[in-house]
Amino acid sequence: MQELIHHTTQTLEFHLDQLNKVQEAYLAKSFDFDSRFDAFLHQLLDYFKTKGNTTYESEVLKIMNMIETVKRGFNPVKLESISSGKRNLLYGFSFNGIEMMHGFLTELLAKEQKKLDESEELLSGLMISLYQNNILDDAKIKELNSVIKIGQFWEQLLSQNTSIAGINKKLRLSLLSEDIYLIIEKILTKIT
Repeated sequence: MQELIHHTTQTLEFHLDQLNKVQEAYLAKSFDFDSRFDAFLHQLLDYFKTKGNTTYESEVLKIMNMIETVKRGFNPVKLESISSGKRNLLYGFSFNGIEMMHGFLTELLAKEQKKLDESEELLSGLMISLYQNNILDDAKIKELNSVIKIGQFWEQLLSQNTSIAGINKKLRLSLLSEDIYLIIEKILTKIT
């Protein structure tokens, strides 16, 4: 099931914020770092399970298993028992896990943000064109003061203009209608 891209970006930004807090605990050598990192990983795992993203779910499980292996006294890379330096090894693998989490969260966020940016660019050109052709004027923009009204206006445009209907089909390949309405709202706010 497709999710609202605006919601996805907010959720990913939230997880990045939580990761930053984990990194601060790591940097401060906080005694509760292990529990905070573990809680973060479980929260992220639940998110990916809910989304049905098995690739990133697997990545989170891989990190969790790597850290659990070290906690049990076994080096997951060398496949040997740890005789000394277990805590340092745990911090090293935790740091590696943090780096991996940061990498794929920023990658996912950039991918979702790119969809929004490309759609905004396309819709900006369309809104300016509508404005130049007097289909959209300052009074009409003021009327479009809610997402519901913007949705009604957009649906009306779709029924009247086949080229706009084509743009809508292109946008709907990656966005929900509500995403489109939110982007239009953002553009209209900039125009006024």
